[in-house]
Amino acid sequence: MRREVLGGELFVNPAPRRVHQEIVANLDWILQRSLRASGSGRVYTHPVDLYLGRHDIVQPDLVVIHKERLGIYRPEGIIDQPPDIVVEILSPTTRAIDLVRKMALYARSGVPEYWVADPERRILVINWLQGEDYIAVEPDDDGWVASPTFSAIRVDPSEVFSGLD
Repeated sequence: MRREVLGGELFVNPAPRRVHQEIVANLDWILQRSLRASGSGRVYTHPVDLYLGRHDIVQPDLVVIHKERLGIYRPEGIIDQPPDIVVEILSPTTRAIDLVRKMALYARSGVPEYWVADPERRILVINWLQGEDYIAVEPDDDGWVASPTFSAIRVDPSEVFSGLD
């Protein structure tokens, strides 16, 4: 069971479904390739405790941290500052929380990018923090989306959802 605290409220969710795990694995592979080739940062999969305040402890599906900031991931497994990218895979039990409460928390905490993968609609949205709100990054002419924070990361959304059928 996954346990998170949002605004002091405890949320307990069942283990992720297989499709969720496959998308996490695909994104991990895509991000690992880009980040290792460029040497610009690291990606970590859950469970990682992300402390964004006294009453806000979440476990994103993936987090990405610039190489210069790797120290925010403490040896005891806690990230105590906003990572550079947070990724959530939507599921039936967490969809509303991920799209509303967590998005607001990540924006308020200063997370530069919040990625949302939607298995039902087969879309990946990169939300980029502009001021106090996120704006969706538009895909390029090939349908790929690029990270505004990491120049080495450019993602073909079809690869994120490959192998699900």
